[in-house]
Amino acid sequence: MTNDNIQNQDEYIHNEELDQKLMDHDYDGIKELDNPAPAWIMAIFYITIFFSVMYGAYYFWFGQGPNQDEEYELAFAEHDVEYASQKSTEKLGLLTDEASINEGMATFQQQCVACHGMNGEGGIGANLTDGQWIHGCSFDDVYKIISEGGPNGMMSYKAMLSETKIQQVSSYILTKLKGTNVAGKAAEGEACQ
Repeated sequence: MTNDNIQNQDEYIHNEELDQKLMDHDYDGIKELDNPAPAWIMAIFYITIFFSVMYGAYYFWFGQGPNQDEEYELAFAEHDVEYASQKSTEKLGLLTDEASINEGMATFQQQCVACHGMNGEGGIGANLTDGQWIHGCSFDDVYKIISEGGPNGMMSYKAMLSETKIQQVSSYILTKLKGTNVAGKAAEGEACQ
């Protein structure tokens, strides 16, 4: 058998297979083959249809699941409950216990030294040891300026420090730094009482 005969035989077998797959459709001499999609694609297709029917039934036809607006309201309510519980569990006020003051000192040394100096003497930031402060001298004033920041370049730390950490730093500043009068940046602001 020559190569031409083998090639013609392969073409004949190939054409015979195609003839079996041909459908009755004939458009301008173009014939259509019956070439089904692979089983894995069909499985994904049927699973998608099943999921769509179940989704529609659960959320729309039977109304069991929350719609988009209801989900938003639920998430908003959960946030309000979580925020209220955080506020109610943490009593904000001056801490005087040694553990809290030490934690406040450690946080001060990590976050505040670059601007306020190692001993609170000031630098870029205000002097925290003298008797005159720019934003007030009470615990609430100190807590607010650390948490919210200020117009003179003081950045907000509420995204970086928890309320407890801010409370501890505020307590450290008021109990250990205020009134020590370390030589440093000149006094600014109003006199503290």
